[in-house]
Amino acid sequence: MTVRIVTDSTCDLPHALAEELGVTVVPLTVIFGDDAPLRDGIDILSAEFYERLRSSARLPKSSQPSVQAFHSAYEAIPEGDEIVSIHVSSRLSGTLNAASVAREELATSRHIELIDSYSVSIGLGAIVIDAAKAAGGGASVAEVVAVARRSMDRVHVICLVDTLEYLQKGGRIGRAQSMLGTLLSIKPILHVENGEVAPLERVRTRAKGIERLRELATADRTIRRLMVAAGGDDGVAVAFAESVAHDLPHTEIQIAQIGPVVGVHTGPNSLGICTVRRD
Repeated sequence: MTVRIVTDSTCDLPHALAEELGVTVVPLTVIFGDDAPLRDGIDILSAEFYERLRSSARLPKSSQPSVQAFHSAYEAIPEGDEIVSIHVSSRLSGTLNAASVAREELATSRHIELIDSYSVSIGLGAIVIDAAKAAGGGASVAEVVAVARRSMDRVHVICLVDTLEYLQKGGRIGRAQSMLGTLLSIKPILHVENGEVAPLERVRTRAKGIERLRELATADRTIRRLMVAAGGDDGVAVAFAESVAHDLPHTEIQIAQIGPVVGVHTGPNSLGICTVRRD
């Protein structure tokens, strides 16, 4: 019996990679002012989003997928296939709850396993990649779930942001709230801990922040995967990946973008990494 992976657009996986892995991505939405909601990665892509973000007088908002969106995604998967649905941390979004309601509505016709990743962006993406590769290799639904949960224990997401303004106004600042009011020209380095945003370190300049990310990325040279994503400037992510590749010769390095929905909260000029330890 085939296992199919469903996730949401906060995974920030490149579209081509998601297609290659056979992953169904349910989009969240971005809303600029009174405009109609835009589906992340469908109606609005990263380049356009960051351009609008810089020029918009009002900060955009993000919204979780509807129950119907999950209902449709699950029903589009061939009958008889089992589903493992892996989503953004429930401490950051109500996305998992919408997926849970859809699962209940389909309980008599579908076997759907839900997983709270307790992560976001490329951290969620790394977990989804591992699960999708296991599913593609013929693993059972129980085995795919086990792979995803092992991956959850091994991912660490770290992000350098220009400002905490976006996280604060978007209501996702979590324990990084403690850094407000003390930053001035300091650049915060945040990480995802227990499913929420938490402060990690602070540096005085963006250049020092990027250098610190390099140190954190290469601290364990046995990591099996490094994912790098930038908000609004792909060249930054590419340059970062190239700068650490020599120190990580046995590590798979992948480049992504911080997509519109995550970008609502991290803002422009953010740079994130996700390290995945070996089993």
